[in-house]
Amino acid sequence: MIELKSSSPSQLSVLPDMTALLDVIFILLVFLLLTANVVPKVLPVDLPDKGKSNAQALNVDEHISITLFAEKNRWGLDGDEYVNWLVFEVALSEKIRALQSLNKEPQIIIAGDKQAALEKVLQLFSWLQGKRLSAAQVMMNPE
Repeated sequence: MIELKSSSPSQLSVLPDMTALLDVIFILLVFLLLTANVVPKVLPVDLPDKGKSNAQALNVDEHISITLFAEKNRWGLDGDEYVNWLVFEVALSEKIRALQSLNKEPQIIIAGDKQAALEKVLQLFSWLQGKRLSAAQVMMNPE
């Protein structure tokens, strides 16, 4: 309880006790902060209109082939396998830089295991978008 010292004993305090009100306000504040919805971040992906009918044969001479495996930390780059994202990222950056130094636009082809986690696909797309690479082709298996 908050006590106010009065200058004379004859004056009685008519101020209400604010302790309980402050406790309730702080509890509500903490509750609202913990239950507030966070706006999710999204990565825009343009999907083809008709799927398989838009698929094209692979006829690119200078391309970078990326393979996504089902295992968590396993990546493929032009036939080489990497077990660490950071090492894979460095190797991919070097390949892209090498093609760009020859004034060629990197053609990136993504192939993956159907059991590969969506997290890996989004991580790769986000990284490509960060490098300002706007196009990547996804390899499909004809059925």
